[in-house]
Amino acid sequence: MKLVLRTRQNEGRHPLYTRMRIEGEVQWVNMLVTVDVAEWNEAAKTQRKLSNYINKCGIGKKIAMVEDVILDLRRHHKLTKDTLNSAIEDIMLQEKREAFIQMEKLAKEIEVKKARNVKDFVIRYINDIKCGKVRTVQKERYSKNSVKNWRQFERVFLDFYEVRPFTWEEINEEFVDRYLSYLEQIGYMKFTIEKYISLLRTIVGVSERKGLHSNHVAQNLLRSPKITDADKAKEIYLSKDELTALYNVKLNGFEEKVRDVFLFGCYTAMRYSDYCRIRKSNIGVTNKGTRVIRLLQEKTGKPVVVPVLDERLVTLLKKYDYNVPMIRDQNLNRTIKKICKRLSESVPSLAKMERTKLTLEERRAEREAKKKGNALFEYDEQGYPIKPRWALVTTHTARRSCITNMYLSGKFTVAQMMSVSGHRKEAIFNHYVKLSLDEYADSVAISAVDGLF
Repeated sequence: MKLVLRTRQNEGRHPLYTRMRIEGEVQWVNMLVTVDVAEWNEAAKTQRKLSNYINKCGIGKKIAMVEDVILDLRRHHKLTKDTLNSAIEDIMLQEKREAFIQMEKLAKEIEVKKARNVKDFVIRYINDIKCGKVRTVQKERYSKNSVKNWRQFERVFLDFYEVRPFTWEEINEEFVDRYLSYLEQIGYMKFTIEKYISLLRTIVGVSERKGLHSNHVAQNLLRSPKITDADKAKEIYLSKDELTALYNVKLNGFEEKVRDVFLFGCYTAMRYSDYCRIRKSNIGVTNKGTRVIRLLQEKTGKPVVVPVLDERLVTLLKKYDYNVPMIRDQNLNRTIKKICKRLSESVPSLAKMERTKLTLEERRAEREAKKKGNALFEYDEQGYPIKPRWALVTTHTARRSCITNMYLSGKFTVAQMMSVSGHRKEAIFNHYVKLSLDEYADSVAISAVDGLF
C-alpha cells in the first residue's frame, strides 16, 4: 500500500493518503494520521528511509494492520468506502479513543468526588436552584423569596463549614447539636434557626437519594427546635378602629402614598409582594358581577381572586386609577412606622407597649450602645424588650390585619377566608389570626349568650 501526501506545501503537518480501487472506482482514502511534510519528503527519497520514518512515527504496525484488514475485506467481498473508513478509524484512532475514554472516566471520578464533598455539593445544588436546573416538587422554578432563603443559607452554611468541615457520614446527634449551637451563638432567632435546619435537612435528603452517602439517619436527626410565639418578634394586627383612624388621618405627598399602599394590604389580605403589583389589568368581575382583583401570587405562583367589598378599597383604587403606586418595602416599613407613631398621640392603643424579641441586628446595635452607656430599647420588669405597637407595624401587618378582622367579624368560614388570603393549609392560615387570650375570651363570651352550656 503506497502512502502519499496530497499537498504542494513544503512545511507543516498534513494527513497521509492511499489510493485504491473501491467498488469499481479509484478513490483517495484518508489514513487519519498526519506527518511533518519536510521530514516525509526527505524520508521518501528511499524506501529504507521511508520505512524507518514510518516506524519512528509509531504508525508502522497500524499501517500493516490496515493492509491486513483491506485484504480480508476484499476476500469476503465487503470492501466499501464505509467499511474501510470504519476499519481505519478503529485502528488509527484506537489510542486517542482510549485516552478520551480514560479522560471521561477520570472526569466522572472527579465529579463524583466533588459530589461526595458536602461543600461542593451544597454550592452546586444552590446554583442549580438559582438557574432553574433544580425545581420544586411541583416542577416549578423556585420563587424569588425561596432563592433568597437558599442564598442566605449558603452563606451561613459555608461559614459553619469553614469552622467545622464534615462528611455526609459524620452527621450524627453530636453534629446536629454543634450546628444548633453555632446558629444560636451567632444570635439567630428560633424562626431563622428552624429555616436553616430545614434547608440542611433538604440538602441531606437530596444527596442521599442521589446515592452520595448511606447515612440513612442523618435526615431524621436534623429536627427543628420547637417555636412558640415567645420565640418570635411580636406580630400584631391593626383593629378596625385603628385602620379607620389611619384611613382618615390627613397626609400628603409621599406619606399619603405610603399610607394608601399599606391600606391596600389591609383590605385585600395580600402579601406586600402582591398588593404592590395591583394594576388596572388585575381588576375584573365574576359571572355574577362581583368586582374582584385577580393576581398570581409571587411567592407561590398560584392564582388568587380577592373580592372588592370594602368601599374604602374602592375609593383607593379609583384614587390611583386602579394602579397601586410602586414603593420599596424598606421605605414603606420605615415610613408607616413614623405615620403610626404620630397617630398614636390620638389613638392610644398604638402606643401600648408589647413584649417582643429583638432581631439579630437590633441586638448587635443594643450591645454596641450599652458599651457606651446607652440603651436603644426599653425592657419590662422581667427584662424582656418591649416596643410600642406602632413600632411593630410592617408591610406584613397589613395582611395579618385583614385576616384577623375578617375572622373577628364572624361573617366568613375559614375556607372563604383562605380563598382570599391564598393559603393552602389551614394550620398556616391560623398563624395569621393574631388574637390575644383576652380577645379569645371575649369571643367565647359573645358566643355564649345563653351561658356556658
